[in-house]
Amino acid sequence: MVRYVAEKNKRSLSKIFVLFAVLIFLIVAFSGCSDINPNGGIPSIASWAGWSKYSDSHGFSVYIPDGWSVDVDDSGLIRIGENPAANSGDLVFIWTMALNEQKTEAELFDETVSLLQTFIPGLQVTGERYVSNYSMYVGTLSYGDYIGVLMLSINDTDAYFIGLAAREEEYNESLDKLVRVLYSFNYEPELMDPDSVGIVQMQTWTDPTEGAFTIDVPKGWAVSSDSGVTRPYLDAAVKLVVSKGDMGISIEQLHPPLYYTPNWVLNMSGYTEGSYYMGGLVLSYHNAKQYAEQLLAGELGLDAPVDVTDMSDILSNIYSAPWIKEKTAAEATFENGLVHKVLVGDEYYSLAGVGMWAVSMIHYWAPENDLELVAKIANDMLLSFKLNETWAANEQKQVAIRTGIINEMGDEIANIVKSTFNYRDQVMDETSKKFSNAILGVEDVYDPETGEHWTVPSGASSYWRDVYGNVYASGSYSPPTYNDNWKELYCPNC
Repeated sequence: MVRYVAEKNKRSLSKIFVLFAVLIFLIVAFSGCSDINPNGGIPSIASWAGWSKYSDSHGFSVYIPDGWSVDVDDSGLIRIGENPAANSGDLVFIWTMALNEQKTEAELFDETVSLLQTFIPGLQVTGERYVSNYSMYVGTLSYGDYIGVLMLSINDTDAYFIGLAAREEEYNESLDKLVRVLYSFNYEPELMDPDSVGIVQMQTWTDPTEGAFTIDVPKGWAVSSDSGVTRPYLDAAVKLVVSKGDMGISIEQLHPPLYYTPNWVLNMSGYTEGSYYMGGLVLSYHNAKQYAEQLLAGELGLDAPVDVTDMSDILSNIYSAPWIKEKTAAEATFENGLVHKVLVGDEYYSLAGVGMWAVSMIHYWAPENDLELVAKIANDMLLSFKLNETWAANEQKQVAIRTGIINEMGDEIANIVKSTFNYRDQVMDETSKKFSNAILGVEDVYDPETGEHWTVPSGASSYWRDVYGNVYASGSYSPPTYNDNWKELYCPNC
């Protein structure tokens, strides 16, 4: 598809002046009109009586006869004439395009004509052909009692679509004005007001809490005071909310555990469905679509969604791990005067028989006419996200340190596992230990002969000890290497 813009490309706009000079020649030759001599030149603009310069905040200027006006559509189509919005009277139009993919002149010409027909109903084009001497694709147009000329040129990823039209019986007389308008048209980037053309400038924003990451945010938008790295539990998560007026974007990274699925251990401890536990909520698992349909409106303070679509196919290439049992995604649409779009990601974990699940959200909102722009900004923000490598490396070390401290404290406080392999007589305590380990993502493994035990990251099929006392995890039930000195450790929950 082609992305149409009002003025977003300054690399080769000067080419359009050459094109206009060529156009003047082709208009005369291709339309069969001989009233203008293209080799004779056009009188100096200063001598054009009854004409005045029009400057537009979209970044261009043009001289127009008294009584003419200019209409600029959000798509980037510029119409100049006696009544351009109604396509009546003499008319010039210019469309500057930035291509997302390579297209031939014929393909792009046909596609652009199809779009132009949405602005000018009944428009027909005949006599299409490529003029190799000028590298332009041309055709004659007609609608109602109007006739005219269309021309298109492609330069790398830039394209220029130019045309003019007038009533058939007045065409020859109108041609002088139409050509002069094209001749005087000039791109002037210094006139451009970014807000007028829907261009949002981005600037780099750095996490103020730990310097953990940078991300591009829209210039002039407010960033909420609680944005940055957050630690809802112990490890880092990301929260970012940017807004301007009635437009906004919220990005909340997954920070498990957020929900705990009910089980008999929690029930016996008094944590029933709907109760709060360790900063989270005890709640039966909901996949992303169910969460969006049943819970999301309450989280956001909105009415029920008007549409929820399963988007789980987008997760096919997302990293997974043995303890992640399910990944789902869905997109929900809400309306409350504004349109809200929310992409929900959902992960379900099962560790040592304990279920936990968490969600992450990308939420953006705006008036319907601005929603596409805000969606693009959100996408640009996500693509610009960069972690600080030094911070990331240190965070990994801190996670390991914290895990060790937490397990040590858990052993002391709960007095569950002492120094020997005597857990069989402590069924309730051991069940609590399993639950704690599941929350922490760790396992207790034992050497049955010596009674020694180690707390290790969970998720492996088996654990082994070498002759030096080092413990290794294996993804299968075989030792890490073929070595007779490996000793398998007992893992009750593997």
